[in-house]
Amino acid sequence: MRRINAGARLHRIHGKSLDPVFFGPAGSPLAQFDAPDGSYKVLYAARALETSFGETMVRSPAVPYVLSSTVQSRVRSELVVTRTLRLYPLIDAGVSKLGLSFADLHGDAYTKTWEVSGNIHATTSADGILYTSRFDNQPCVALFDRSADAIEPASPHSIDIAHAQATSLAARFGKTYVEP
Repeated sequence: MRRINAGARLHRIHGKSLDPVFFGPAGSPLAQFDAPDGSYKVLYAARALETSFGETMVRSPAVPYVLSSTVQSRVRSELVVTRTLRLYPLIDAGVSKLGLSFADLHGDAYTKTWEVSGNIHATTSADGILYTSRFDNQPCVALFDRSADAIEPASPHSIDIAHAQATSLAARFGKTYVEP
C-alpha cells in the first residue's frame, strides 16, 4: 500500500451542483475505477490542480481546444486528508500481476479497470487506488466511499475557474481555451 498522510491536499474539479466530497456515479459505472456492479461509489481527485484539470477537461486528446462552457459548468475544490489514506498502487510494474498494462490504465475502455477496482475493493482494506494521469503522468486517486471520513473540503471550496487560469491550464496540455 502507498500512503497519503493527514494534512495533504487533493484537487478536484467537479460539477457546480455537486458537493466537493461526492462519491459517484448514481447509476451504472462511467469512470475508470467505478464499481462494476454499483456496490460502492468512487471519488476522483489529483495531487495537483493541473492534473485534475487534465483528467476532467482534456478528455479527448485529439480535440485541440477546451470549451469555456465546459469549464464554466464546473468548479474547483481542494480536499484535506484528515487521516492517512491507504491506497492500492497501480503505478508500476505490479499492474501486470492484475492482468493489466498501462495501455489498459490509460485507455478509455474501462471494463478491465472496473474489474480490477472491484477486486481491490473486495479483497483489500485499501481506501482507494493510486494511479497516474493519462495526460501528465502525475498522481491521481480513486477513493472508495469507505474513505469518506478521511477527507473534507478545504475552505474556500467550489471556486469558479477564472478565464486566465483556464487559459493557462489548457495551454499546459497543448490546448486552446475557446468560447463556443
